[in-house]
Amino acid sequence: DGVKDAVDVAIVGAGFTGLSAAIHCAEKGISCHVIEAEHVGYGGSGRNTGLVNAAAWLPPQDVIKQLGVNAGEKFVDIFSEAPSFVFGLIRKYNIDCETTNTGTIHAAHSKTGLENLKYRKSEWDRLSAPVDLLSATETAELTGTKCFHGALVDNRAGTINPMGYCRGLARAALQNGAKLTTGCHVCNLVKERDGWRIITTNGDLKAKYVILGTNAYTDKLWPGLSRTFTRINYFNCATPPLGIRIKHILPQRQGLWDTGKIMFSLRRDKYDRLIIGSMGRVHGNRDSGITKRWAKAQLKRLFPDLGSVEFENIWFGEIAMTPTHLPSVHQLDHNLVTSIGYNGRGITTG
Repeated sequence: DGVKDAVDVAIVGAGFTGLSAAIHCAEKGISCHVIEAEHVGYGGSGRNTGLVNAAAWLPPQDVIKQLGVNAGEKFVDIFSEAPSFVFGLIRKYNIDCETTNTGTIHAAHSKTGLENLKYRKSEWDRLSAPVDLLSATETAELTGTKCFHGALVDNRAGTINPMGYCRGLARAALQNGAKLTTGCHVCNLVKERDGWRIITTNGDLKAKYVILGTNAYTDKLWPGLSRTFTRINYFNCATPPLGIRIKHILPQRQGLWDTGKIMFSLRRDKYDRLIIGSMGRVHGNRDSGITKRWAKAQLKRLFPDLGSVEFENIWFGEIAMTPTHLPSVHQLDHNLVTSIGYNGRGITTG
């Protein structure tokens, strides 16, 4: 029906950020309208790997060094609670998104990687966080592969089906009275005396406040905003359901990511698919090409007894990496804010 109305808050982007903002506005009786150029979860949210990780990509002590003790510890506290915030939203709105809450595994790809994990563990111990350091043998039992030197298991974390979560957030926002228009591009933001005029391909919308929730998919709508981060491509390859063949692989269904500079991730979903990913764009498709060959080779290296596997789907999305490796909130103008630069922690940060 277009967007020819007036609301308290206009929100650009129907990913984790925009939809969560809409839910929390609507819960408080604040009228809001989410405008999405494509469809719900089109960007990095729906294409996410699905790891609901606690804290930041940086070790906690490095966050504290960067931000200072007070702000740093506050940041680490808030983001340590972020998985329980996500799981709380899922429970509250009965979102069906294949949730597991058995933790995530940060696996050491080398001896240097293991030293990095020990460094992280020392600070988590100081902060009394439920994070366990595993030996190579314990890691093999938990993962089904002997390729790792050890691992950190973060018991606060877990996994979800990210597109299922996005769609559930959208339903919750609508149930609470938020408006949502998809297939509608925001062309311009015009500052007016009493707020903002949002000019879109479906007409104009007036709002007192604007939230930009576009993260790595930020375009030229606000000049210079896309220069605050670097885009990193991340792809995922999903096998068909493998059933009994993978009963020994991630038996407790933790999500896994490694300490390599070009990291990779692995998740076993509710239907016993393996979803393996790494940095880069998709080259080729599920039937042929470099990406498929890489995924097959990785699975063979990790699980030599698994045998040959094919892929049901291959996709990629974009991550916004900041120079500090920490997310930012910018007040761009009066009543105009953005939360941006999630550094691969989109589910919780958004």
